[in-house]
Amino acid sequence: MRERIRGAVIAVGNQKGGVGKTTNTVHLAAALGQGGYRCLIIDLDPAAGATRHLGVPENQYAGTLELLTEREAIDQLLITEGLPHGVHLIAARPQLSELDAALSKFTDRSRLLDAPLRAIRRSYNFILLDTPPFAGATTTVAAYSVAEWILLSAFPHPLSLGGLSEAFRDISDVRTHRNAALEVLGIVFSNVDGRATRLRAELEAAAAIALPGRQFATHISQAVLIPELSGRGRTLFQLDSYLRNPVAHQYLRLAAEIEHRIRHRSLFLSGNLPELAEGTLCVPRALEQPAEPAMQTVTGD
Repeated sequence: MRERIRGAVIAVGNQKGGVGKTTNTVHLAAALGQGGYRCLIIDLDPAAGATRHLGVPENQYAGTLELLTEREAIDQLLITEGLPHGVHLIAARPQLSELDAALSKFTDRSRLLDAPLRAIRRSYNFILLDTPPFAGATTTVAAYSVAEWILLSAFPHPLSLGGLSEAFRDISDVRTHRNAALEVLGIVFSNVDGRATRLRAELEAAAAIALPGRQFATHISQAVLIPELSGRGRTLFQLDSYLRNPVAHQYLRLAAEIEHRIRHRSLFLSGNLPELAEGTLCVPRALEQPAEPAMQTVTGD
C-alpha cells in the first residue's frame, strides 16, 4: 500500500562540524520544495548556519529561542518570504546559546520540541531539524528525541568518519533511553572530489559495515558555487539556470531517494526496498496543498 508522507521529521546531524550538514539541510529542503512538497526547516544551532544560508538576518527575527521557551507559538515564528520554493524557516540567532539559562530547572529538555511539532507537523510534508555539531547540546537532544529519522552528513575524510562513529553511539543511546522509533535514513557524502575515488570507496565501505543498507546511490560533488551562494544567502535552486547545474541534479536525485525511503518505511527498514530507477529526480512542479507529488524520471547531466 502506498504510504502518505505528512509531517516526516528528519534530524540532520553529525558530531563534527564542517561536514556539509547545513548545506545539505537547506538544499534538500529546496529540492523537495521544487518537487511540490511543503518543507519546514527549524534551525537549532546557535551558529545560525541555516538561517544565514537562506539569507535571513540572524538577529532580525524571533525564532528557535522563543519557540523552545514557549514565548511564541510556532505559527507566529514562521518565515515564509524570500526563501526557496515550498520552504519555510524558523530562524536561529546566537542568543540560542543561552537556552539552558532561560529554561526552568524542572523542564524536560529532551521534550522541548514535542508540543511545537504536534501543533505544526500536519501542515508540512517534511520538517528538517538542523542540529549543532555537539551531541550534548540541548537542542540536539531535543531533536533526536522527537525525530523519526536522522540523516547523517559526512565529507569523504577520515575525521568525518570519526564524527559518524560518535553519532552511531549517540543514536543507539537515544533509541535505548528516549526514542526507540528513531531510524537512520542514510549517510550523505558531500563535497566529494571525483578524483579521490580510493578514499571515498574506503569510507563508504566502512559506513556500509556500520549501517548496512543505509547508503545512498547519490553523492554531492564539490562545487565552488555553493559557498559563494551561501555567502549571498541563496541556494542553487534560486538560480534561473539551476536545472543545468549538475550538483542541483544530485540534490534532486538525493531528494527522490529520501522520498522513496520515507514513503516506503517498512520495506526500507526490512531491507526489501527496490532501488529507484536511474534518472529519477524530485522534479520541479507547481506547489500544491495537499502535496503528494509523483516522482518522475528525467534524464539530466
